[in-house]
Amino acid sequence: MNIYDQSYNSHMLCFDPLYRSAAKPLFPPGSSPLSVKKADPGFTNVPGSRGIAGGGIRISFYAPDAHSVVMTILGQETEYAFRPDEDGYWVLETAGIAPGFHYVRFAVDGVPSYNPHLPVGYGCDDVINYIEVPGEDEFFLLKDVPHGTLHQNLFRSALCGGRFRNVWVYTPPGYEKHPEKRYPAVFVQHGGGEDETGWFWQGRLNYILDNLTAAGECEEMIAVCMSGTTCRSLGGEEFESVPAEDVLALECVPFIDGLYRTAADRKTRAVCGLSLGGSHARHAAHRHPDVFAHLGVFSSGAGFKISGDVMGTPFDYSDLFATPEHYNSVMKTTFISCGTEDMRHVYTSEQVRELQDRGYNITYHTYPGDHEWNVWRCSARDFVKTLFH
Repeated sequence: MNIYDQSYNSHMLCFDPLYRSAAKPLFPPGSSPLSVKKADPGFTNVPGSRGIAGGGIRISFYAPDAHSVVMTILGQETEYAFRPDEDGYWVLETAGIAPGFHYVRFAVDGVPSYNPHLPVGYGCDDVINYIEVPGEDEFFLLKDVPHGTLHQNLFRSALCGGRFRNVWVYTPPGYEKHPEKRYPAVFVQHGGGEDETGWFWQGRLNYILDNLTAAGECEEMIAVCMSGTTCRSLGGEEFESVPAEDVLALECVPFIDGLYRTAADRKTRAVCGLSLGGSHARHAAHRHPDVFAHLGVFSSGAGFKISGDVMGTPFDYSDLFATPEHYNSVMKTTFISCGTEDMRHVYTSEQVRELQDRGYNITYHTYPGDHEWNVWRCSARDFVKTLFH
């Protein structure tokens, strides 16, 4: 257990947050870096959270005039009350929170508040704090291995009426040094209430790929995360939805193939996603099998049916599933996963089992947990291990 790993507190606004005591700032109120002439004597960091040796976590919140500070974890009913500490800080120390990722909310004297010393991300349709409770399995942490590069790109979507799409792209270590080499690509979709940053900042996908590549446990690959909120303007602030799977397959894939050194072949192209993004991935692969040969569906509320409807839009993949032999010849990988405590597990596992019994080459994986990043990180890790061999 490495309780000091930098990635526990890094987020998209600050890779390496180091906070001086709020009671002893380097630049007192009313001053500025230009008016303070003294040299920085050094300081002790006051982190928003720190793992405790032996297990557990310590969380700090600066609220000098408060009478109470309370934290809740999304999906749980327990309220964690902080105790007053020194210099206006409030502190919670507990071993009662399970290891891994948790979205958290705070209330100061009953008023919803952010903790500016904790990581922030976009999740649950909001800018939200999260914590990482250190555990024994550290496959997603920042390690001293060769690292890939994250790129941010924009493309204009005709399907979305000319609106720009934002895409984050991971290129593996050494990509810049080998201009002659082409790489397979995995397109990874976020869940509902999240955006294209989620897989890298909450999911740590880049570190997962760095670590697996360094250990020789997965192929070098490019990873692409596109916003799954795909809409077309009806004028003013009115919009209508556009199928994300079509934007992904028909516009994002050609854009990435034209900008990066992808192998640009369906057999070297995968798509996966979590929750709503799992549904996007599934329909991208099954509606456009000429584009994707590998599919990963993590905790999709839509399950894994051959026909039905998605938010009122019917689908029918009976032709693709005509026989196990036909499906298996088209889809080289079909990886379905869910948390053991997730309500989606019951019906999705049964749907997959029926197809497996008939000879369809589909695998089903479970991980301890509910509808959460701890499950999805494991899903991504094991999915990419199966690809492009």
